[in-house]
Amino acid sequence: MELMRRVDFVLLAALACLAPAASGQGGVTRVFSCEVDGHTVFGDTLPKECYGRAWVQKINGVVVRREEAQPTPDESARRRELRRQKELADKEAARQKRQDDALLERYPTLADLDERRDREVAEFDDAIAEMRAHEKSLVERRNGFDADVQALGDKPVPADLAKAIAYADEELAQARAATAKKVKERDELRQRFDADRRHYIEIASPERGGQR
Repeated sequence: MELMRRVDFVLLAALACLAPAASGQGGVTRVFSCEVDGHTVFGDTLPKECYGRAWVQKINGVVVRREEAQPTPDESARRRELRRQKELADKEAARQKRQDDALLERYPTLADLDERRDREVAEFDDAIAEMRAHEKSLVERRNGFDADVQALGDKPVPADLAKAIAYADEELAQARAATAKKVKERDELRQRFDADRRHYIEIASPERGGQR
C-alpha cells in the first residue's frame, strides 16, 4: 500500500511538472511511462530508457496506448518456431480432412466398404489359386525329371536333360517368387482396408458428427 502511495506521488509530481507544457494544448496532459529496474520512468515523450521496453501512454490519466517489450532474439526464435509448428499442424489437419472427406465420399456406408474389400480380396485369392496351380504343375514336371535321372542309374545325365532340369528349377523359383509377391500384395490390401474401416467408423460416429 505504501509503495502504491509513493508511485502515485511520483506520478502526480511528474504531471505537475508537465502541466505548464500542457496548458498550451487546452489542458491535455500526455504522459509516457515504463518500468526500468523496478523504477517508473515518466516523460511527455517516450523516454529513451523506455526504448525496447513495455510502456504505456496516458492522456489526462487515461491509458490510450500500450506497447509490449521487444522480444529477445531467443524469444523471437521461439515465436517463429511456434508459428512454424502451427502452420504445419494446420496443413496436416487440412490434409487429413481431405482424406476423411474422400473416404466418406468413396463409401456411402460401411457395408459399401466391406463389399469393396471382399471383392478385391477375392480377386487376389483367385489369382493366387491359379498361380499355385501353375506351381504345382511345375513341381510335377520337375519331379518327372528326377525320375528320368534315377532311371539312368550310373549313366551320366545327358546335356539336354541337365539343361531342362536347370530351366525347370529357374522357372519354379520364379513362379514361387511371383506367388509370394501376390500373397504379400493381397495381405497389404487387406490391411489397408482394415485401417480404412477403423478410421471410417471413427469419423462417421455420432460423436464426430457422422451420419453413416
